[in-house]
Amino acid sequence: MSMTGPHESIAAPRRPAQSGAGASRYLFLFAMQTIGAAILFWFTVPLFRQALLDPGSHVPRPENLVWSWSAITLMQVGYWMRHRLRPRLPQLRNALVGCIVLFIARMSFVLATSIFGFVFIVRRPELYVPTSRYFVLVIGLFALFCYTLELEQLGRALIGPDPGKKTNESGTS
Repeated sequence: MSMTGPHESIAAPRRPAQSGAGASRYLFLFAMQTIGAAILFWFTVPLFRQALLDPGSHVPRPENLVWSWSAITLMQVGYWMRHRLRPRLPQLRNALVGCIVLFIARMSFVLATSIFGFVFIVRRPELYVPTSRYFVLVIGLFALFCYTLELEQLGRALIGPDPGKKTNESGTS
């Protein structure tokens, strides 16, 4: 009977994939997250604009839950599978593309924080949101947060290591 050490997790992630299949797996999982985020943005931005312009006209619709949960599921399954499997990130280096990816990460999170601020901080009395939809909203914001982390990791990988940053013998900076 084996015991895990104090710093080992029973559900520890696997080692990173070392083959070309690992990069393909990463791109597939990243595409899942991106499609989910695109669906979420495609439907959320018009709803957000409508709620900003005329909060009283917003009517919660069941079809909004369908696309919301579909998008959130795609994003979360893609993110947590990538987190668990740890496939190899693309090995290409391009600082410009990396900076664009980092910019997109920040802009996507700006939208998420705008929605959070409008719904939870400003709280216009004429905007009716059922209590159950607050739960969906928080889960959606968390999915966008995870997607932002993914974009940041990809952007930093595309930029590559900082050539001016020195490391000592132990590999720490």
